[in-house]
Amino acid sequence: MSDSEELEIELPLQPEILKSISSACLWIGLGTLKYSHLRILSVIRKYAAFIDAAGGNLTYEDLTESFGIEPSNAVALAYQFDGLENMAGVLPIIIELEEYLPHPRNDNIVLPLFVALTVMTTIAVALRMWSRYKVAGSIQSFDYLTGIAYAMTVAWGAVAVYHSFSNGPYSAFWDMSWDTLRRHYRINFTLNIFYPWVMLFIKMSLCVFYYKMTALWYIRWGIWATGAVTVGNTIAGFFTPIFSCRPILYWDHLLEGPCKADRRMATIIIGAIYILTDIAIWALPMPLIFQLKLYPRQRILALCTFGIGAIACVASGFRLDAVIKFYNYGSEGTSTLIIDAWTIIEMNIALLCACAPAVRALVIYYAPKMFPNLFPAPTKGSSQDTKTNEPGNTKAGSKITSTAEKV
Repeated sequence: MSDSEELEIELPLQPEILKSISSACLWIGLGTLKYSHLRILSVIRKYAAFIDAAGGNLTYEDLTESFGIEPSNAVALAYQFDGLENMAGVLPIIIELEEYLPHPRNDNIVLPLFVALTVMTTIAVALRMWSRYKVAGSIQSFDYLTGIAYAMTVAWGAVAVYHSFSNGPYSAFWDMSWDTLRRHYRINFTLNIFYPWVMLFIKMSLCVFYYKMTALWYIRWGIWATGAVTVGNTIAGFFTPIFSCRPILYWDHLLEGPCKADRRMATIIIGAIYILTDIAIWALPMPLIFQLKLYPRQRILALCTFGIGAIACVASGFRLDAVIKFYNYGSEGTSTLIIDAWTIIEMNIALLCACAPAVRALVIYYAPKMFPNLFPAPTKGSSQDTKTNEPGNTKAGSKITSTAEKV
């Protein structure tokens, strides 16, 4: 068993083999706490050298005396490999395949994304608040929701940045130590239970905004339905990682099989519902735009303004794809940093979408003053003058137009 042909291994290593090696590294790292500070592949190398010196044999006494594993954990560790004999055969094979293992590095994308998008979002939120004060005359409930959502988004992103630095340079389990993996699980758990609440405040700020923007019954019913689904999905997204494994800090007890629920399927379903609510929130204002009394160019600009939400839907889709790959393990699926990156994009784009209408209103308010030659003042009696100077018109179309101009 000294070469790849005798092992009947196809090169490059197939995803199924990489997944099996990742799982073996996870069990060895967790079980051998004596060497939790070492790269897991180095720990496996110690096992392989010991097994080779012992003539290919491995006993429970060897695990407890030579590797410092507690007796109960020794039995559980051997069980994960379908017995000591199989464990003694698998670990040396992993070392023989070491030169063929890929060593993917963690891309340093979380920090640049966080900085760039936070700057953009900060400017957008500031302009939104100024627009609400200057154009609409007051800051309302949905503006406060946006402010809270902004603060939570920044906090989530800051934790994600810390996560990116604490994960180390490599993303595959065999290149990490158990101390690093344990820290990864802890921070990832924090991000997972925090994420639903950030998305709740972002989406509810949009729902309340749309609700106050129109009196059309079918849009308001759509808003109620979307809001209810969002709240329910938030509760599910918060409690699923908490109660799907017992104890809650499951990563320290993986050998005991603490996770009875299908966390992968639950996470995928919750993520899919998030995408559906993203699409619903993006589509809700579209009928309203066609109710507005706008010139064709203004209508197109309004559609583009609200259409920013479509980008958030795309980001949600890529985030869900990254989550699915993580649960599949393998050399590319053991890192959640790509999930963090797509989540930062999703949150900030959603916030930009929430701020876009107010920023547009601010531009419309200041444009005639800054560029008088491009935006001449409307003459008395013109249709534009009539629309903008009769906010008290009781007709539905005029009321919608006036409200839209304010927000």
